[in-house]
Amino acid sequence: MIIKGICQICGKPGIMHSCTMCGRLVCSDCYDSKRGLCKICASKFTQQ
Repeated sequence: MIIKGICQICGKPGIMHSCTMCGRLVCSDCYDSKRGLCKICASKFTQQ
């Protein structure tokens, strides 16, 4: 299923991905496809 909308992080319109942690709909620029997370959730795992 393809979801189109506006990214909830940067506001860019287009095809969205859903973060598996928080559920945000985000564009490919704001999505970490290897982890299935938006860049905000992904950053929580890379901070020490």
